[in-house]
Amino acid sequence: MPKVKVNDRTVEVPPGTSAMDAIFHAGYDVPLFCAERHLSPTGSCRMCLVKAGAPRKGPDGEWITDESGEIKIFWFPKLMASCTLAVSDGMVIDTLSDEVRHAQSGMVELTLANHPLDCPTCDKGGACDLQDRAYEYGLDEKFYTGPTGEPVYTRYEFTKRHVDKHHPLSEFIILDRERCIHCKRCVRYFEEIPGDQVLDFIERAVHTFIGTADEGLPSNFSGNITDICPVGALLDRVARFRGRNWEFEQTPSVSVDDASGQYIWIDARSGRIERIRARENPELNDIWISDAARFGHEWADMDRITTPLVRKGDALEPATWEEALAAMRRGLEDVDRTRIGLLLPGDATLEEGMAAAALASQFGTGYLDFEGRTAVPATNFPAATFASVLEADYILVLGDPTEELPIAHVWIHKRLRGVKMPQRLNHGTPVADLAIREHTPPDGSLLGAFAPHPTRVMEWAASRGVFAPGQAAAFLAAFEAALAGREPEEAAGVSPEAVKRAAESWKSAERRVLFVGAEVLMDVKAAQLAEKIAKSQGAVVFAMTPAANARGLEAMGVWPAGDARAPRAVFTAAEDPAADLLEMADFHVFHVPRLNDKVRRYADVVLPAKTPYEKRGTLLNVENRLVGLEPAHVRAGEAEGLVQALALFASAAGVEPPLRFVRQARARFLDRYKVNLDRLDPYGTIWRPRVSLAPRPLSQEGNLYLKPSMWKARHRLGEAAGRALGVLELAAHPETALAEGLDEGAVLEVETPAGALSARLVFDAGLPAGWFYLPAGVPAMRLPFRALVPRGGEAS
Repeated sequence: MPKVKVNDRTVEVPPGTSAMDAIFHAGYDVPLFCAERHLSPTGSCRMCLVKAGAPRKGPDGEWITDESGEIKIFWFPKLMASCTLAVSDGMVIDTLSDEVRHAQSGMVELTLANHPLDCPTCDKGGACDLQDRAYEYGLDEKFYTGPTGEPVYTRYEFTKRHVDKHHPLSEFIILDRERCIHCKRCVRYFEEIPGDQVLDFIERAVHTFIGTADEGLPSNFSGNITDICPVGALLDRVARFRGRNWEFEQTPSVSVDDASGQYIWIDARSGRIERIRARENPELNDIWISDAARFGHEWADMDRITTPLVRKGDALEPATWEEALAAMRRGLEDVDRTRIGLLLPGDATLEEGMAAAALASQFGTGYLDFEGRTAVPATNFPAATFASVLEADYILVLGDPTEELPIAHVWIHKRLRGVKMPQRLNHGTPVADLAIREHTPPDGSLLGAFAPHPTRVMEWAASRGVFAPGQAAAFLAAFEAALAGREPEEAAGVSPEAVKRAAESWKSAERRVLFVGAEVLMDVKAAQLAEKIAKSQGAVVFAMTPAANARGLEAMGVWPAGDARAPRAVFTAAEDPAADLLEMADFHVFHVPRLNDKVRRYADVVLPAKTPYEKRGTLLNVENRLVGLEPAHVRAGEAEGLVQALALFASAAGVEPPLRFVRQARARFLDRYKVNLDRLDPYGTIWRPRVSLAPRPLSQEGNLYLKPSMWKARHRLGEAAGRALGVLELAAHPETALAEGLDEGAVLEVETPAGALSARLVFDAGLPAGWFYLPAGVPAMRLPFRALVPRGGEAS
């Protein structure tokens, strides 16, 4: 490995390392604005200038020496941008000389020349790179003094530029153009990470500004630009003016908005969650999170239940915990324990799943389930790590990772651009990774993408196609035939040529990755075919389940038994349980954090629940990676966790609670599986449980297709998310809608398991005929299409 001397320290770094990372690796500092981890280095800001030189070899192949016999260093004639300079063996880097300091302070001066001095009102105050660099590297009297010897901090006396200060790029992001320092991080981010061409520089010189030709920011990952913006130019509108950076109580946790378990920071102030930020995990989500994880938290503060509620007559009235216990005892008094059902949320933790499974075992009930469960267990598929995506020779996607597992979209795009896992240095992830190139187009020959509707990743795929809902098994049968050398038939709309191309690429690859979405997992035959193909071809699989902790709950035994009888009493911690389950039961106990129509209608007893932001627990993500939830500093009244609520419910049913606290569950987990959930690895611990569960099909019929969406129903309750998402869009092929007598733009009331939802009808000729598509944060389901056209049937 090349040896590099940084000031007075000599370090070894991998070949291709940037001079900037060599400096950080040696323990020294260099200022920067435009460089950012996981983005291409461009040398735009010129802040990281250093003096650098390297030895040379003569014609004899030996190092050239000076008069004293020492190896001679040939210095570059000008200072170099360290972020774009690759190290070489024997290179010498100087970051401390007056020449370097003078240049760096000059760049700070130029950056501040037009920057507004509104730090007291800027949300970035206290966490601003420009503030830090101005303090550390700005001008001082050593370089400039006035006529009488006073320090001069700027030589520019002209009026600063004044441009648009509060320009909304979307409902989530606002741009202050006066504060922008043209580092180009946000432009490079959209191009290189999600692959969305939405932002760019407009105009030239001092008139340059960031803008977009499109309305808003059409991306599922727009919020990350607020984290990487070095100044207060790009701000989170959800958290804007909610507090100063030093006033937030920061809690490291993970997101439960999908099955990836993205690492996040929860920033709370005065007992309220004010913002969510990305937390680095280079093995899982780098430094990026989806918009649902970032902006979907407002629901946690809405309509909170802070005390138990007990039904008295037709209304739910506040009660004490003792009164709630007494009400549950009365309701369960004549109920056979084997007829008690337990329903958990899809984001219930391992500890909660263990407590529920133990209680169901004591009851002898077979009705134990969780919200967002698929017909086929996710644990039927051996899990793969996201790092394996970067090593794949071919990726086959059956579903919509952009919506079902958003961070997978980022990893797929990285692979198509040829990005590799970076080597870790003393300071962690390289800040200026020279292996990442700007303007690298994705290589579509590495990807095949097929789904029941057009998806974002299909735009990159050389082999792609849309099959009708419910036809995943037909497509996989055609794919299997092509693998065997037989001529594939048309698979529900996918051309045989596309299937054959994908099969040929799959066969020629050595390392294969298969992504299967809820459309496959909800179809037993399709899932069995996918499992057969993956095993026979040695592929690793991502089962993109709608439930955040599906793998963990399945591992704990949370799964309905084949002989389960209809429950007479139901304990549900799911906010939106199926109506048929509630209708068949006579007594209902809800453990939920907020009121909704189903709770108001069916609940006999309501126990206040903690939201996932307030829990301590563990999830098993799509990779079989154990990741830990930590409770944020949030006011939640008398809310309790699910383990405690199940213990109270057990007592009400006359059963000794198997587990009363999270720490008891963790102790049992350690004893049973030899894994300490209190001491997980910093980036999560890989755990591969042995699970054997039989498929449990769910009824599927009708022509209304609930397609998976990153945004769950609860996200729409938030003010910002509600405005951004607007009215739901019900999409259909024009022929399908016109056959039903429906015109484009009509606002309809559509019947779904979550009740009647308002949706605006849009035409999409790229969809299969005969189907209506409605985004939903549930497994891909098919239901009878029933819609009412309100007054006039016209769009408002």
